[in-house]
Amino acid sequence: MKTFWTLTLLAMISWCSPVMAEFCTVDAEDNSTQCIFKTKRNPKNAQIVVSYTQQGWSMLVAVFLKEFAMVEGDSRVTTKDDKEYSLKYISTRRDMFPSGRVMEAPLYLATEEMLLKLSTAKGKVRVWLAAEDPEEVEVEFASSLFSDLDEYVAETKTVLGDLFEAQ
Repeated sequence: MKTFWTLTLLAMISWCSPVMAEFCTVDAEDNSTQCIFKTKRNPKNAQIVVSYTQQGWSMLVAVFLKEFAMVEGDSRVTTKDDKEYSLKYISTRRDMFPSGRVMEAPLYLATEEMLLKLSTAKGKVRVWLAAEDPEEVEVEFASSLFSDLDEYVAETKTVLGDLFEAQ
């Protein structure tokens, strides 16, 4: 009898994955689901947010600077093993904070392959953002910030499964 209840409990947990979700939240009132992966802000005042849209995986790289750098254009990501990935530029959001800091948050299309490689990267992950002045803004992240990225991708694919099947 104990085995029966254990198996029943395990089956319920596996069928109710959105309830056990770590990255995805479901809002029944708005009939919406959000799956978001965020890194913590690093010492160089930057943060990465990954999400999934109907166009594909997106990566927002928010940098907090002393003055505007006009971050616009395709950028790249490199890992410790010098593997380089391209980020296709979509748009940039800019904002000014009361402290005088400027936030530039360019949005890019990212590949699933790149996200999975970031989750297994060692050492540092560098993001080279195309800008006007200076020509590039380099942001460095500890690869440990991306260790759960593969779990995020898997959970997003499970929760938003119908969207992935439609593509």
